[in-house]
Amino acid sequence: MERESCNTLLSALVDFLRGVRILLITIKVKQNIFINVPAKEIFAYISNFENMVDWSSTIITVRKISSGAVEMGATVRSTIRFLGKWLDITFEIVEYEPGRYLTIKSVSGIAPFLFCYQFEPVEDGGTTISQKAVIHLPEGILEMKAPVITSAVRRQIEYDLQTLKDMLEA
Repeated sequence: MERESCNTLLSALVDFLRGVRILLITIKVKQNIFINVPAKEIFAYISNFENMVDWSSTIITVRKISSGAVEMGATVRSTIRFLGKWLDITFEIVEYEPGRYLTIKSVSGIAPFLFCYQFEPVEDGGTTISQKAVIHLPEGILEMKAPVITSAVRRQIEYDLQTLKDMLEA
C-alpha cells in the first residue's frame, strides 16, 4: 500500500513547478523487490548514503554535506551519470522512519525528483522494498521522448535493486 505522505509530497512538487510555468515531462517508475534480510538492516544500509556507490549504478560520488546524524532534513550531494551525462545533484531527506520508509527529494540539480523507499517486513523475516521514483524533466532538456527515458529509469532501478539484493543476501 502506498503511503499518503509520499503522494502528498509528489503533488506539492508538481503544483510548485506548474506555478512557475515550467513545461515538464514527468517520469514515474515504481519497482518492488523481496530481499531475505530484515527491514531494519536494509534501511540502515540504504540510509548510509556513502553505500550508494556500491549498489546504485548511476552514482559516481556521494557525501553527506549537512552536519549531524542522518535524519529528516539532512542533505547529501552526489554526482551521477545518467543517459551519458554527468550531473551534480543535492538532495534532502524529507521522510525518515528507520525500518519503514525513506524519502529524498532534489534541492538542486538539473531536474526535480523524489525517490520514496518503503520497507515492508514479511513474516519469514525478509522484506519487500518498494521504490517509487518521480522525475520532472524540463521539456527539451533531452532530445528523447518520455517513454525512452521512463524505460531507462525503470531498467536502472530494477538493476540497482537486484544489485542491492545480491549484496545484502550474500
